[in-house]
Amino acid sequence: MIAHRGISAKAPENTLAAFSLATKSNGIDMVELDVRLSSDEQVIVLHDRTLQRTSTGNGAARNYSYAEIAQFNAGSWFHRSFSRERIPTLRSVLELVKGKRWVNIELKSDFLHKEQRGVLEEKVLQVVRECGMLQQVMFSSFDHHLIANLKRMNAVSITGVLYNLYRDFGRMPSKIAGRTDASVFVCAKQELRKGMIQDAHDNGIAVYIYTLNFVQDVQKMLDFGVDGILSDNADDIVTLVKGAIDTR
Repeated sequence: MIAHRGISAKAPENTLAAFSLATKSNGIDMVELDVRLSSDEQVIVLHDRTLQRTSTGNGAARNYSYAEIAQFNAGSWFHRSFSRERIPTLRSVLELVKGKRWVNIELKSDFLHKEQRGVLEEKVLQVVRECGMLQQVMFSSFDHHLIANLKRMNAVSITGVLYNLYRDFGRMPSKIAGRTDASVFVCAKQELRKGMIQDAHDNGIAVYIYTLNFVQDVQKMLDFGVDGILSDNADDIVTLVKGAIDTR
């Protein structure tokens, strides 16, 4: 049971408030978050390439230092009660959840600002190592080159690949994950077919699905036999998920 960008239905996504809710909700196994770099190469937790959807900042995050980014309000867009929330660093999130939850770190590639190969992967690994959380983290990305490179940097890393319908259409999970030695295949609920689950499981690959926020979607995916569910309101659906697992 994975809290997608924290409990993002009840607190602004990818903020310490959202992740704190996830650590307090029984039955949630993992939090998912997105990372990219600031101009001074600090690893920040932010989904979009630009700042304006989820903060009072504007333009590409890569154009700002973290000191500048930390001045932006990252919560009032959700509700005024979260006006003190800021865009966190990866380090601050890991320090919050360490020993409480696993973390799925999704590395975001920027098509308008191509990082020098290896920079994002190296910075992320450095933070995870320094926080002592290599055994509590899964690394994932739509950019499979990032995952392959990270795996070369640290061969024991747990990694997952996200399915891109346009690039990966027609390929089975074992083929996609096999290219990077990933152990988890992640896709959207509408992309999954039963044959894909069978292929993944036959090859020892787990299947995670995003983003399931409604009971009927959750039940369908559980019947399919998925291994992980990402949800914005993971705290609300966790009882259904755990109950179904217990009766298998």
